[in-house]
Amino acid sequence: MVRYLVLLTEVERIFYNLAMRTFVKLSLLSYLVFGLTSAQASYTFEDLQALEGQKSYREFLQHARDIRPSERSKVWSEMLGNMATNYMVHLRAKKDFDLATYQYVQVLSDWPELRADAFFHTKREAYLLDYLKNCYERKQTNCREQANEAWHLGRKNPDNGTLLAQVLATHDPRADITNFILPSLKTDISQFYCRKDFIQSWVLNQIAPRVLASEDSSKIKTEITQTIHESCFIAMKPLFIRGLSANSNDLRNISYRVLKAFDSIDQSDEDLYLTTYLLEGPSVGKTFNLAWAVVKELGQNYKRRQTLLKRLAKLDPLPDTLFDSGNILKRDTLAKFIAQHLPEYFSFYADTCVRYRNGIGEYPNGNPTIQCDKFFTLASQNNWLSQEVTTKYSATLKP
Repeated sequence: MVRYLVLLTEVERIFYNLAMRTFVKLSLLSYLVFGLTSAQASYTFEDLQALEGQKSYREFLQHARDIRPSERSKVWSEMLGNMATNYMVHLRAKKDFDLATYQYVQVLSDWPELRADAFFHTKREAYLLDYLKNCYERKQTNCREQANEAWHLGRKNPDNGTLLAQVLATHDPRADITNFILPSLKTDISQFYCRKDFIQSWVLNQIAPRVLASEDSSKIKTEITQTIHESCFIAMKPLFIRGLSANSNDLRNISYRVLKAFDSIDQSDEDLYLTTYLLEGPSVGKTFNLAWAVVKELGQNYKRRQTLLKRLAKLDPLPDTLFDSGNILKRDTLAKFIAQHLPEYFSFYADTCVRYRNGIGEYPNGNPTIQCDKFFTLASQNNWLSQEVTTKYSATLKP
């Protein structure tokens, strides 16, 4: 055995150890629970019927297999299913979250006669969800392991996996929920599951490195659809649209590239992103070239510029990292280009800075024009602003 284990990868070794621990525990428990009872007098079918009528769930289950396999009729199977299902309901109602009870439920879950019983597993899953919540609330140390065991012996369907993952995401954020949610992400009904915040966070974290590493829309779409079904993207589209206005450069870039890859970005959203992209001191590349061309188009379309300005005005803080660029040539070239094709933004930025410094208006996030001084220095060198606003700015500098 040792010789073969050496060949296992670290990941395989982890899963092997988990499976072996689970097997040993369940085997031992099965022996203790069922081996000992077999030494006692066997119950008859009439005994089981009596226990069913008394709702003596545990005793019934402990002796259900006293009936010889050749004598386990359809009536016996139905009795077993009903008693096992009602036992799960009973445990949940009593809030019986004892470790021994959990282990007994796991043993029942592995009975061949119950593996395909949908009613039993539905109630079992409901009980185990409450058990795991209680486990975390009591700050037990093995809750994550028990969640994995519950999944290992349970149904691998989207509903069960998503509910287990939600418990872990709420109580144990560092837990890896990948195996639990993959069934819900690969189905054509994933749109339903992908509305959940914790799943959206997981997807975003999974795709972020690959999206940021490429500007190729075709490649990005292929990468994403290897992780999620396209219907999941439909549910997440509002998240990416909001991301276009985020303060985080990475989130803006991810949102734009994903929307572009799925051909799901309209002109107004693209104008906002690409203009912000230039104002934040961009890197040269495919997106830079597209941004340059779009801003040039905006210079010829007054109505489109006004729509864009209204959206830029809602950003807080206003995009202005360009004015603090250490690359002077790049800064001056881009600033002059924007002043030529989008002069209204520079006027709005200057006026906002002056108003903030004079205490006019409300600014819940503090200074909305972080690079104001550097902007005015650059603007004065190029005569981009009116004398009136320049004078007002100069007055704010006086002690």
